[in-house]
Amino acid sequence: MPRQPRYCKLVEDYERELDSYIKRCHGNRKCSRLRLELRRELAHTLYTGRPMGKSITGRPLSRILRRIQRQIAADDYRLPRAWYEKCAYGSSKGTIAYRWKVHKREIRCLEDLWSDLEYGISEYRRLIRSEKVKWRHAVDELHEDVTILLDERAIRDTLLLALEAYAVPKGKGAPFTEVYGICFGSTRSNEERRRGHGKHTSRYVSVRGVWTQVRAEGFSNRVTYDLRSLDTQMTVVNYLIPQLDIVADFHTHPYDEVRHLLKYKGWRYSSADESTMPSWVAQLRSNNYHPVASLIMALAKGKRKICTPGKIRPNVVRFSVGKYHVYLAGYRICGDHYSDRNISINADALPGI
Repeated sequence: MPRQPRYCKLVEDYERELDSYIKRCHGNRKCSRLRLELRRELAHTLYTGRPMGKSITGRPLSRILRRIQRQIAADDYRLPRAWYEKCAYGSSKGTIAYRWKVHKREIRCLEDLWSDLEYGISEYRRLIRSEKVKWRHAVDELHEDVTILLDERAIRDTLLLALEAYAVPKGKGAPFTEVYGICFGSTRSNEERRRGHGKHTSRYVSVRGVWTQVRAEGFSNRVTYDLRSLDTQMTVVNYLIPQLDIVADFHTHPYDEVRHLLKYKGWRYSSADESTMPSWVAQLRSNNYHPVASLIMALAKGKRKICTPGKIRPNVVRFSVGKYHVYLAGYRICGDHYSDRNISINADALPGI
């Protein structure tokens, strides 16, 4: 007889201990309401990978829930991700079982629990939002392609901003500085259903221009944006171009030599970039703006021009402007982190690309 999938075995252990717990504490009474609450604790742990904030279970039941929680974390939340993909995007059992390496019997076990507890999609979505789980972003990335479209004005704005801050020294001991700006434009999304993979979205982010944030404090290796300036910029955007959205931000990574830029892959975001991103995103969303991407321009002096301007990755383009080498990268915003999955840049307005 084949070995039972581990989560099915853990659920069976919990159900058996649940029957024993109720019989031990309440005799032959059915205790339907208590049983429902205890099974909902099990479902909460299986669907989110976290226990409920306030548990009513006894010690043996809590012990099993902790085992389930540890196992889910050790498996990198594959089971909750598989279930989220099925519920949120309608992917087939075969797709999610293969993608997340879970057993179909484990999926069936979750389906049975869902049916018994009469869960609904709206209730499940509220549960996922309230728990603020980060593992779901890996699923969301699979079901959305992002294309950043840079028009001629946007490219001109970013290049003028970046090259002036690089080529003109700020002062003694500061040969160049990082700069920061916001990108305004519009977004459009097209949805389709793919057989076996469920709902898929293609999002197009059109960047029309970039506004420098004058009060951002720039240094040679970092830049700190100013939330007061951001609030002012939002006011101006709403007054002059209310039909456009703030779709992204932009900052530079300057290097003294090309070899250093290439060594450290200067077009990539830093841990400091990612740590400061949530605050400005929250500020914008509180004012009904919806940023979806971030642009980074790395630049350095080079003795030779880049022979073949073009893409080194779908989300990174490189080119030369005089003696300067420029690498422009786009990243999508997923929750509180950046991602380069399923994102590309269309920069046809650049010469030679």
